[in-house]
Amino acid sequence: MPRVLMLLANGPDSPDGDTADRIALRVCLTAQGQIDEAAFHEDPLPWATQRTTPDGRVFMGELIRADGGWALRRSGSEDDPVWPFEPEIMRPGEYVTLRPPTGGELIYRIVGIDDE
Repeated sequence: MPRVLMLLANGPDSPDGDTADRIALRVCLTAQGQIDEAAFHEDPLPWATQRTTPDGRVFMGELIRADGGWALRRSGSEDDPVWPFEPEIMRPGEYVTLRPPTGGELIYRIVGIDDE
C-alpha cells in the first residue's frame, strides 16, 4: 500500500509552513489520484496515519469515513474528536486540508508517494 508524505504548508501559527510538521499515511489511490473508497471498505485493517509535530511528538491514527467525507482519528480511541481531512487529488505538489476540532485549518503539501 502506498505511503503518502505531507508537510505543513500553512497553518494559523505557521503562515509560511513548517517542514517539521508532517503527516504520513497509508492509502490506496485510484489511477486519478483519489482515495480508493472500494479498497478502503474491503480492507479489514485500518489505514494508518502518523503525524509528527515540530516539538517531536508523534501521534498514531487512522483514516476513517466521517459525515460523507474523510477524517483522521487517533488510533484506538473512538471517543477522540475526528479531524476532517479534505484531499482532492493525492499527487506530489497537491495540497490537502486538515481541520482540527479546535477550529481553523492546516494546509499540507504532498511531497512524496512511496510504494512500501
